[in-house]
Amino acid sequence: MKEKTKNVFKIIKRLRYFLIFGIILLSINAYAWFVYITKVDTSITARVRSWNVMFQAHDTNIVSEVIFSVGDIYPGMTDFSDFATIINNGETVGNLSFTIKEVQIFENVYSEEDYTTEELVDMLANNYPFKIDVGLTNNTISPGRTEYFNVDITWPYESGDDELDTYWGNVAYTYANATNSRTSISITAEIRVSQIEP
Repeated sequence: MKEKTKNVFKIIKRLRYFLIFGIILLSINAYAWFVYITKVDTSITARVRSWNVMFQAHDTNIVSEVIFSVGDIYPGMTDFSDFATIINNGETVGNLSFTIKEVQIFENVYSEEDYTTEELVDMLANNYPFKIDVGLTNNTISPGRTEYFNVDITWPYESGDDELDTYWGNVAYTYANATNSRTSISITAEIRVSQIEP
């Protein structure tokens, strides 16, 4: 009988351990289930800065490419000036840049395939008795601001080199008569704006 009582106590002892272990396991599972189904309500608000830059030329919205055309050109001509407008209606500062895609001066055509923009800008400013200045008013555009891409052409009556004035004056006259073209000079430029990383 002692043996049976001893075995019963062993079984009760084991059952007590299993019972305690079961209660602990049940408590952990209940806690995990409670945590899992508990609603966590968080609110995150983020505001994205707007990006809205417009390009306009000759009172028309453009995508980014603009063509400037000049009719008659001669020594003593009235200075020519034209521009494209860049308007930043957004809230982010932008970097401005441009590429000259093509330049046509009388019968000569120069393109970005053969020259860099820097080479074309230098050529326009220095290779002729008439001066063609192209460029941006600023390299950045702030929110709410307007910047410009300008094209200015001047050919003073006395440029200081009579031989070049005469030569290019004859080229302009011959070109206009031979082609009946109303465009002596044409400049195609692409204006770009990109966001500045904060």
